[in-house]
Amino acid sequence: MQRALVLARRGMGHVRPNPPVGAVVLGDGRIQGEDYHRAVGSEHAEILALRQAGDRAGGAVLVVSLEPCNHQGRTPPCVPAIVKAGIRRVVVGTRDPNPSSGHGLDALRDAGVEVAVSAEEGQARHLVAGFASLLERRRPRFFLKIAASLDGRIATASGDSRWISSEVARAWVHRRRREADGIMVGAGTALQDDPELTTRSVHGRSPDRIVVDSRLRTPAKARAWSPNGVRRIAATTAAASPEAKSALASRGVEVWELPPGPEGRVDLPALAGRLGAEGYTNVLVEGGGGLAGALLEAHLVDTAWVALSRSLLLGGGGPGWSEGLHVPTVARGIRISRSAIRSLGPDWLVHFVPEFAQWWDAETGHV
Repeated sequence: MQRALVLARRGMGHVRPNPPVGAVVLGDGRIQGEDYHRAVGSEHAEILALRQAGDRAGGAVLVVSLEPCNHQGRTPPCVPAIVKAGIRRVVVGTRDPNPSSGHGLDALRDAGVEVAVSAEEGQARHLVAGFASLLERRRPRFFLKIAASLDGRIATASGDSRWISSEVARAWVHRRRREADGIMVGAGTALQDDPELTTRSVHGRSPDRIVVDSRLRTPAKARAWSPNGVRRIAATTAAASPEAKSALASRGVEVWELPPGPEGRVDLPALAGRLGAEGYTNVLVEGGGGLAGALLEAHLVDTAWVALSRSLLLGGGGPGWSEGLHVPTVARGIRISRSAIRSLGPDWLVHFVPEFAQWWDAETGHV
């Protein structure tokens, strides 16, 4: 199952709105075939692994990270192919959250195939949590990532922020970018840092880019708008000038005019819904503090990572990593339901799930 989960991760970012899936065929004490779902509309992981195994699939065990489908979608159902191949036992990471999937385990059991759910169900559920979010909430799963000094600053008072986190932490973040459908930043970050938002530190695809900019202050020449093969989206409001919209459109940038929320800024729940309608399952948010805090305030952050430097203090005057969050009293502060901390090179990686997301936390079984 661990191998199937590793394979499934390779499909993340490539298969939306489908879930990532990995499959392994085991026979005679060895792997006879393995593969993963590579792109939406392409053959499923089970079919590819069975094809690789060939006749060796007869009497073998199929280990797959997600329950096989038993319905006709863009591709034929997997259950009949599994039965035809002579697989004697199927072990799945987790059940398919899609009610239209055809209840693959039940169909396999009815066909005489032994079935089981793996002990690694929590890990498997985590991989498909963005897919489940799209099904259940009609929006992607939002991952918040912030790099901050030990005293919680994301830049100095003058705006300098390179580099707060280490090379190890930045490479880790680029791997998370590679697995995301889209990466989102606010106008402040786009203007101050002019980020590329690519996976240049690791091998692999870069995610689509989304800049939340209520007045379209981000210039058309910004690196976030570079036309290098990814979808680029400017989320704005009617307050943006026609000239700014035209300049971006001329570069192939999609301009989404959304309703204004508090203080005239882009309504974030409306943006989440639009991203869901476009099939996005996992969106990585990389700041800055204004957007991070606003997302927390809107209860849109599902999980958060703070790469915390343990050797750097930036002092007062600089922006904090959640400055967009407005909390009138301690009693109304954002509570944390689950957290963990580990070393990430010379930094600490603090991972937490807000209490408002606990009911849907994939790792505690509430998908």
